[in-house]
Amino acid sequence: MKSLLLMLTFFTRLPIKYPFEYKEEDFIKGVNFVSLIGLTIGVLLWIISFSSIYLKKPITVLLIWLFYLWITGGLHIDGLADSFDGLFSNRDKERILEIMKDSRIGTFGVLAIIFTLIFNLVISYYLDYKTFIIMPVIGRSCAVIACSISDYARKERGMGKGFIENCEIKEVFFNLVITGIVALFVFNNYIFILGILLTFIIILLLTNKIKSKIGGMTGDTVGAIIEVSQSIFIFSIYLIKELMI
Repeated sequence: MKSLLLMLTFFTRLPIKYPFEYKEEDFIKGVNFVSLIGLTIGVLLWIISFSSIYLKKPITVLLIWLFYLWITGGLHIDGLADSFDGLFSNRDKERILEIMKDSRIGTFGVLAIIFTLIFNLVISYYLDYKTFIIMPVIGRSCAVIACSISDYARKERGMGKGFIENCEIKEVFFNLVITGIVALFVFNNYIFILGILLTFIIILLLTNKIKSKIGGMTGDTVGAIIEVSQSIFIFSIYLIKELMI
């Protein structure tokens, strides 16, 4: 329970107090619950979608994504921007890591945020609202998978070190089980299974690309993986549905 509460306070802005002393072992155990955090976010996004009873779908989709940015505190999209600034700088490993650590945002970071938000808004218009239940689950499962095959890229200790170093086979299995249960019981549709598998494959390729540039993962690239995998997933669902028509 302590680990779950710790993950909720770390990864969301839900008004939940953590009345316990912070212990690293609780944080490590909490990695098992990352997909449950995604499910919590997803259910709340789905609840926001009920505003469509009174509002047009474009407005409802906008509210959903505004709520997503609020509940995550922009944590992952900030990592996306930092990652793009560094990885697209065409510099060596050490310089890329320096750029990613810089609090200032660059051109690639701005473009990454703008494109991702517009992309998500447009694609979401064509999806069933229940897709938002599993989307954050996929994003956080992909983060665990990416970290499980990576080392921590920085020499010094950073915000993502504890998370990255404690994503192993057990954590991957636990999060994949949660993802599978949600996919089968909430959707019971092979389209979503195909979308999940396609997303996982692309994220594995992307993770290897990141590793080739900086030698592993950082807290920023974990955030980038979450945001990119969510976009890949919703686009995969849209594309598969279109091809099946």
